[in-house]
Amino acid sequence: MSERQKNRKSGLALRILLNPEIGILIPILLVCVVTTILKPNFLTWRYISSILVGSIFIGAATLGECLVIMSGEIDLSVGYNGCLAGVVMGIAASAWGLPLAVCLLMCLAAGAAVGAVNGFCVCQLGLSSWITTLATQFICQGLAVTICQGQPLSIMSLGTSEFVREKPLGLNWLFFIFIVLILLLDILLRRTRYGYYLRSVGGNQDASIMAGINAKRVKIIAFVLAGVFAAVGGMFDVLNAGASNSVFGNGREFRAIICCAIGGISMSGGAGSSFGVALGVLLFHTLWYCLRILDVNTNLQLVLIGLILVLSVIMDVQRKRLEARKMV
Repeated sequence: MSERQKNRKSGLALRILLNPEIGILIPILLVCVVTTILKPNFLTWRYISSILVGSIFIGAATLGECLVIMSGEIDLSVGYNGCLAGVVMGIAASAWGLPLAVCLLMCLAAGAAVGAVNGFCVCQLGLSSWITTLATQFICQGLAVTICQGQPLSIMSLGTSEFVREKPLGLNWLFFIFIVLILLLDILLRRTRYGYYLRSVGGNQDASIMAGINAKRVKIIAFVLAGVFAAVGGMFDVLNAGASNSVFGNGREFRAIICCAIGGISMSGGAGSSFGVALGVLLFHTLWYCLRILDVNTNLQLVLIGLILVLSVIMDVQRKRLEARKMV
């Protein structure tokens, strides 16, 4: 085999490995194989379905987070934004006795409102997205605790328990709603003008503005959509538990950012896909779940997750270098 053929094959292997959708499948398989060796009954549908269903709560917030990161910004409020939205749903059901449809709309509207505030402060007032969303995170947390007063707010009056308990293929209906959200986000990113604008603004904002793209509007919409997805995550929490609680969503924003990095979302903006993000969520939750059932020390779990985040960022850098070489 000639040197040129060897280089071509090695380059192809590197491109496959650095492809977000394909590259993530390798560690998922490795984690599953290692866990199966140590716990032979792991590869059963009972465990697999638990991983899939358990990933939807962080997954919904991650779908929203990826939009903001692709625009070149960050949103640290998606965790407690979802928590506050869930609390709004809980108070609407338990205290005000509103019907299900109104409660769901109020939940989504609350998330969108927080996202709109984030977008306005960042894009119109020129504030840092890190500081703005950190502030709204604390505001959402304070409002959620104040409204709940440390007590869960039951939504049993809405009659959703049967819907959540129904388990086609061992997966509840919330999981299938999450799959629909992934498909809708993929359509938004790849099939619409807004998706093109989002990648353009995140990749090079100055060039996008020169091309006539309203970068501020693109980013505000990204923040609003992130708020809606965060609210969906909070809605999933409430529907699953049958009550809203001020502790839901704690730390979810950082896990969402990790899942975005693992899923191939460029941390500098401009690149990524919904399927990559979904696989990033699956890898993160599979690893977390496997470490738990293997009784791995909690501190060691944090070390491993941190190493995966570093590896994901390194792969992102390598991916950009590979793309830069193609353009030369």
